[in-house]
Amino acid sequence: MLENARILVTGGSGFIGSNFILHLLDRYQGCQVVNLDKLTYASNPANLRDVEGDPRYRFVRGDICDGALVDQLMAEVDVVFNFAAETHVDRSLMEAGSFILTDVLGTHVLLDAARRQPNVRRFVQVSTDEVYGEMPPGVYAKETDALHPRSPYAASKAGGDAQCIAFFETYGLPVVITRAANNIGARQHVEKMVPLFVTSALRDQPLPLYGDGRQIRDWLYV
Repeated sequence: MLENARILVTGGSGFIGSNFILHLLDRYQGCQVVNLDKLTYASNPANLRDVEGDPRYRFVRGDICDGALVDQLMAEVDVVFNFAAETHVDRSLMEAGSFILTDVLGTHVLLDAARRQPNVRRFVQVSTDEVYGEMPPGVYAKETDALHPRSPYAASKAGGDAQCIAFFETYGLPVVITRAANNIGARQHVEKMVPLFVTSALRDQPLPLYGDGRQIRDWLYV
């Protein structure tokens, strides 16, 4: 499906998105990639410096909430990977509105543009296992489990996911949702847990702990 595909990657200058773009261009020599990113504080254009001169890669600075821009780009592609999101749980407690705007409204704009373009043959929503809420030790969420988001961030991602399901059921849009565990790896922003703990330890700064500090978390290498 991806070998000769024209691919729109939203949020491609972020941690996961940039790693994904590098993977695409390395593995699929015939693909073309458009990276739509508004370059928030969590974006890092240097992540993709090595492919800036690649004729198969194009960067577009813009917001997924910009319907006119999204319509224009959607007409040029076959496959969409939506990585664009506000993702930091702690920040969502203080700025919930920005999470709703990007993760819910922005996802809607993308879906609505995709369903009006017959050339789009796959829409991949990159979500999070946070939508399931806290799980007992040793228990892993399944796709059929109910959603119990426990933060504005998780709720905003659940809202975007619900729209994806609705567009699949209503319009037959070929949507796939992924809900990965916490990611770690190269190019991760320092606000995330592993790089935050490492840099804080190197600077002899306190390590932030929640609850009694005995929680267990899953990690997925990017």
